[in-house]
Formats: sequence, C-alpha cells, structure tokens
Amino acid sequence: MENQNLSSLDGLTEIGFRGGVDMRPTLLRVLTDLYVQKLSHTPDEQRHYTELAIRLLEAVDVATRIAVASRLSRHLSPPLRVLQMLVGDLPDVAIIVRAHPLLQAPARIETPPPVEVSPAAEQSEADDGDLFADAPYVVDADTAEKLNALFFAAKADERRLILLNLDIVAPLPRGRVGALRDPSVALRLEAAALARKREDFAHHLARSLQIPHAQARRVVGDNLGEPLVVAGKALGIRRDMLYRILLFANASVGHSVERVHALAKLHDEMTSEAAEGLVAIWQALRANEGKASGYRPLPESEERRQRARTGATAQRFAPASPAGERRTGS
Repeated sequence: MENQNLSSLDGLTEIGFRGGVDMRPTLLRVLTDLYVQKLSHTPDEQRHYTELAIRLLEAVDVATRIAVASRLSRHLSPPLRVLQMLVGDLPDVAIIVRAHPLLQAPARIETPPPVEVSPAAEQSEADDGDLFADAPYVVDADTAEKLNALFFAAKADERRLILLNLDIVAPLPRGRVGALRDPSVALRLEAAALARKREDFAHHLARSLQIPHAQARRVVGDNLGEPLVVAGKALGIRRDMLYRILLFANASVGHSVERVHALAKLHDEMTSEAAEGLVAIWQALRANEGKASGYRPLPESEERRQRARTGATAQRFAPASPAGERRTGS
C-alpha cells in the first residue's frame, strides 16, 4: 500500500491544466482540511502528507498557500517541514505561520525527577491508549459541508486524485464508518437501479451508508459517477454488480460505456479506506441536516400519536357521501 501511495505522489508533480482547470489547489485544500481534523498523526501519516504538500505548494497559487497556512497555523502539531516552507514564502503567507510554537526557539526545559508508576497505573494508561486508538474518525459538520462541496464541484480528474490519495492523510481503519456490508443491500440497490427507481435507490443507499437522504439523492444524481463508486466500494459491492448499477442508476453516467469503464477502473484502484473516509464526511452532514431545514424529528411514540390525531381530524371533517351514492346491503 505504501509503495502505491508513494507512486501516486510521484505523479503529482506532472499534473498540469486539464480542461482549463488546475487540479492541484483543490487537491491540496481538501487533503489539508482532512489532515487538520486529527489532533495527532503517526510518523507515516505525517511523512505522506509532508511529501504531498511540499510538492503541491511548489505549484499552487498564493491564495491556496495562504489558505493552507491558515489551516496549519491553528493545528497543534503540523509538519515542521511544511511550516518551514510556508514561513519562507511571500510575506502574506509567512506572517500567518510565523508565530506558531513549532517555529519558535526552544526554551530551556527543566528535567523533572523520575516518578514511580505503579503497574496498575501503567495498565490504566495502556488501556486509555487503546481506547484512543480505536476512537472513530470524526469530521465536524461544518468542515464536512465544505469538503463535500469541494468534492462535488471538482472535475473527474480532480476527484480521482482526491480518492486515490485520501487514505494517505486521513487514514480510516476499514469498517469504522458502520456501512452495512450485507449482500442483500447490493441486491436491493441493483434491483432499484435496473428498474430505474432512483428514489428507491437513494432510500436504500441512505439507510445502508447512514447518510442523510438528501446526500444519497445527490450521490445518485451526480452526473460524473464517482460518488456511486465510493458508495459501492464502502458497501463492498462486487465489481460486476457495480458496473450494472453504474449503467442504469443514472442515465448521464450510463450512456457512456467509456465513462463506466473509467469508473470501474477507479473502483479497482481506490482503497476501501479511502471510500470509507469520504463516507465518514457524508455521515457528518447529518449534524447540519435538521439545522438547515429547521426540522426536528419527533420521538416514535409522539409521531404515532400525531398520526392518530391527524387521522381522527380528517375523518371528522370528511365530506358526507350524497344519498344517491350510498349502497344498501339488500
């Protein structure tokens, strides 16, 4: 996996303008936003992000470098090499990170005397460490909204780059997002796609990925198709079934066999961890779902009572049938 990631990084220096759009600023912004979501990173995660960021910083515009500097300036432990590169940049960029503690001269630190720790305390600390290691990857709702908008606004080549590099800076252990990996899910999605029942497809997708229904509709209605590939990868849908889903779920995607082939290739190249990382972003949108509409779901018992009251009211004010239309049981 590491060699695959590093080889994909090697190709980033060759990325230019495609279709009139430079993909590198979007890629750097997205990966930086994901990187700062975690308070701490493993040495490998930090090294991968550092190599990627340095290559991209050399090629992006000043506005993007300012945006990256702003995000990293608020992080407790950003990569030192990236900070050093930014502080050596233009004044508008350098001033943002210049005051970061990592760039300050180290103060003289008194070495405290050793403290004896009981075996029980050592075990407790180890247990706490295990709990932290198993903590789910969480994206705050506002950042998720921004990242989601960036991804859907990106071109096909940009999306591919994001997905092939997503697990470098935002690794997520497989199975952590709670997607329903059940063969029956794939069968239901395929049946809905073949019948061209887009609303049913979105309903099954929202339930199986635990994402807002509006987001599921957006995934299915996307005219480029990468979100469907992400969903299929996260749900463990077989390649042949996903191919048929791509052909029929959205006519804008399925009308081009060449496009479907490219998406199937992306499915093969993308890791499950990268797919689940994007699904984690979609799941985080739930926190803003009710806020945007002002809707707050009722508890199930209250919902039943409200339906009963509504039904009684409707019956009370229902118009009486004309006498001539009434039937007698003769």
